[in-house]
Amino acid sequence: MSDNTDNLTDRLRRSAGTDAGAPDLSPDLVASAAGRRAPRLVNHGRTTRLASASLAAVAAVAVGSLVVVNPFAPRAPLFTAAAGAQSVAAPGGAQSALAAEDAKMAIWINYEYVAGADLGTDGGSGGVYELRRIGSPEQVIADLADQFGVDGDVAESSYFDPAYPTYVVGPEDGSAPSITVTWTGTGNWWFNNPSAYPPAVCELVSYETENGTEEYEECVTPEVPASESLAPSEAEAKALAAELFSGLGLDVDADDVRVSADLWQTMATVNLVVDGFATAIDYSVAWSPLGEIAWAYGHSIEVIDRGDFDTVSPTAAVDRLSDWRWFGAGGPDYQSGMAYLAAEAGLARSSVAGDESVSSPTEGEVVEPVDPTDTVEPVEPTEPTEPVEPTEPGEEPIVEPTDEPIVDPTIEPMPIIEPETVTVTVESSEPTLLLMWDADGNAWLVPGYAMQHPDGFWNTIVSLIEGVIELPAPFEGEIVPLLED
Repeated sequence: MSDNTDNLTDRLRRSAGTDAGAPDLSPDLVASAAGRRAPRLVNHGRTTRLASASLAAVAAVAVGSLVVVNPFAPRAPLFTAAAGAQSVAAPGGAQSALAAEDAKMAIWINYEYVAGADLGTDGGSGGVYELRRIGSPEQVIADLADQFGVDGDVAESSYFDPAYPTYVVGPEDGSAPSITVTWTGTGNWWFNNPSAYPPAVCELVSYETENGTEEYEECVTPEVPASESLAPSEAEAKALAAELFSGLGLDVDADDVRVSADLWQTMATVNLVVDGFATAIDYSVAWSPLGEIAWAYGHSIEVIDRGDFDTVSPTAAVDRLSDWRWFGAGGPDYQSGMAYLAAEAGLARSSVAGDESVSSPTEGEVVEPVDPTDTVEPVEPTEPTEPVEPTEPGEEPIVEPTDEPIVDPTIEPMPIIEPETVTVTVESSEPTLLLMWDADGNAWLVPGYAMQHPDGFWNTIVSLIEGVIELPAPFEGEIVPLLED
């Protein structure tokens, strides 16, 4: 053996020995560790975070050769984003308001975004989290059946499919309480209890037809007056929801629960909180006026920390507002409105405000009823036109086939409505976590910015630098403008 081989052997032995000291940590890394809030995870203790990296060296002794992995080689993307998955979360722009496959009808305002002078220009970093299904669907649904008191065996749903595996306990026809679990995405589950409401009152209704008198059965659920409702109060609903979802593995406080109520139900909703951010993953439960749980839904996930990654600045993220592929779903703070856009199509801009407290039904536009006693002025008949003498039949001309469209000169073409272009200056942004779906249907939480539009809605943009996730191919289909009636 040469001296070089002996030196290599000595170095490998020393690196594997117990006298090798731990690597020095960066002072910046140590100083920032205490300031980072731990994510509020589902099923604490199931996720193991590596506190330090261990280096295993494997030496293949070959004459004069040693293979070394390049530590600076680029990492593969964490996941490939689903095509069109973020479109519904981005009502702000022409591209963001429509999914790629639906982007053929142009009824939007074409927003052009520019960064304001005071918008941040510094990038940073943020955590990426994988929302991984936990357990098995059979065990999850069995546990939920015990929790909600649903009788029956676990069975495949009538619409079970290997690509959409769905399981059920209880009847699927709504005749009794049931639990359903779909084992894709976040493993969402749904509890339904039709017996929570007063039994419907049915009566026969008669009506006349040309064949005589016909009858049908009309069933109506009686309305319970507010003074007689047994539904929980706001404070009670918050406490009950926190107890329910905490028992199912969600880390939640009663103060984080939002409650809304009307004559038919009292609903409590809470969102999964990770790294201090309320995310778009929500859980809900509702009580009927009889005080029984009418329905509930949630997810079967644990939160896996996949590490911190570099992010672009808010100013750089403004350039992504014209590319739907960078949009993600924001949490409840950024779901306050939806703009249904039209430039000159006669559709009014609107923003539906989200109410996070006990409220009555949202007031809508009042439409004046038509008075049936109003008379309609008769329309004077027009003079009949003289009949046109038929022309003598002649020889039909031979029309050569052509790729050009046939245009009838007697029909006036419909005018095309061009979308209105509006320039919006983005003055501020807020960091948050956004929900994205990958091409395999799995859910992720990634860092992003929320930027409020002057019309009230929010644009929520992923802030990861390029390469951390793989984007789908941009939409290259034809945009068909809206035709005016």
